[in-house]
Amino acid sequence: MWFLGIDIGTTHLKVIGMGEDGTLLPVRKRRTPVLQRNGLTFHDALAVWRDLSALIQAYSGDEARRWGPLAAVSVGTFGQEESVAVDRSGKVLWPSLAWWENYPDPALDASLHRWLDGEAHYAVSGMRSRPNQSPERLSWIRRHDPALWRQIDLWVDFGSYVMWQMTGEWRAATSQITHSQCVDLRSMRLHEPTLARLDFPPTLFPTMADTGERCGEIRPDALPGVPLAPGASVFVGGHDQIVGAWAVQNYQPTSVFDSIGTSEYLMVLTPHFPDAAAAWRLEVDIERTWKAGEFVMGCATPSGKIIQTLAELLYQGDYDLLFRDLLADAPPSAVSVSVNEAEARGLFSLHHLNAGVRPAGIVQATLNHIADRAFRLLSQMGETGGILPQDAVLMGSLFQRPEMLEHRRRRWNMPLFVSDLDEPVATGAAMIARESWFIATHREDRL
Repeated sequence: MWFLGIDIGTTHLKVIGMGEDGTLLPVRKRRTPVLQRNGLTFHDALAVWRDLSALIQAYSGDEARRWGPLAAVSVGTFGQEESVAVDRSGKVLWPSLAWWENYPDPALDASLHRWLDGEAHYAVSGMRSRPNQSPERLSWIRRHDPALWRQIDLWVDFGSYVMWQMTGEWRAATSQITHSQCVDLRSMRLHEPTLARLDFPPTLFPTMADTGERCGEIRPDALPGVPLAPGASVFVGGHDQIVGAWAVQNYQPTSVFDSIGTSEYLMVLTPHFPDAAAAWRLEVDIERTWKAGEFVMGCATPSGKIIQTLAELLYQGDYDLLFRDLLADAPPSAVSVSVNEAEARGLFSLHHLNAGVRPAGIVQATLNHIADRAFRLLSQMGETGGILPQDAVLMGSLFQRPEMLEHRRRRWNMPLFVSDLDEPVATGAAMIARESWFIATHREDRL
């Protein structure tokens, strides 16, 4: 018997198995399929499911073959910002615009955007208003294709869609659904005043479910050729950052996580509902974790994209040269850096590039700024959440670089630990599947 963890990511679909005894099996992955329309990038949920289903079937017959039937599955995915419109039968009516893309012409009324972005609404939803969130994207569909809008029955994230494909049941993870800005974060119920202002029906979103909650039994025809254990089920995972943090905390307990990939996502856990006014000023997200009554504050910085841009501009894509210069002895540089919150203004800006400035000076100034900005946010989030961070766990491939770790240690001056989990999201999902299965079958003694 084995358990499956799924990671639906921006660039790759990944699966990892876990044996009944907790043995971690190898990862298998393939590129996430994308669509290009009118110069914009989309993800099609049906194409993702087809590729993922094939990946699972191959994995079952190879890496997991000797472990017997599949007992449970859980899924971690990119944020609910990426959702698809489906009808009652589950047919995809409109694909998901990629999370880093925005439609060129905003559709959400300016006054409504200000209301959603205001401090009072933030105290309810825990989210500031951004153009890649559900209110804007659904408003765009309604304005540009009214006939299509009338056919939409559900607006679902990719985890919800994959769980439905396997079980026939619609569920939305609580760590995902709050990104819609339509949920009261304290009560975890749909916020009727928001739905009324947006003119969204309450049936637009699936039933909410916590991490580890059973979604349903896997249908025999959902995964052809994959042997299933009696009662094999899908258990709710959630937002990829939350699922990855859950896995890492099982090995290295902490209240602070810093995960870097295409984007760097800083997370601070707190047992208290944060000071909403202070969190609103910081422009951080507040969402649920895997524990009842626990919250996480999160803030994204496009660090990975910035480092990639520097490598391409200054080193012809050679990351080794860039990281060598990160710790090189270099004269103090007058270069100053700003990370642009509004993407229309560009990714980041460099100022005071005097004659003779060297690549090392630019790299050090940029990464110093990113690290110092993250540390300020970490400290402010800790104060807002009523905790004093003692250490942090770093996740992601860039933090596997010894130069990057040493640079952060110098800038932050606090104990830092690098997670040795190569695939924390898929691993976390597999751990959720295994733990939830044993709890559901009253075999907690096996954990």
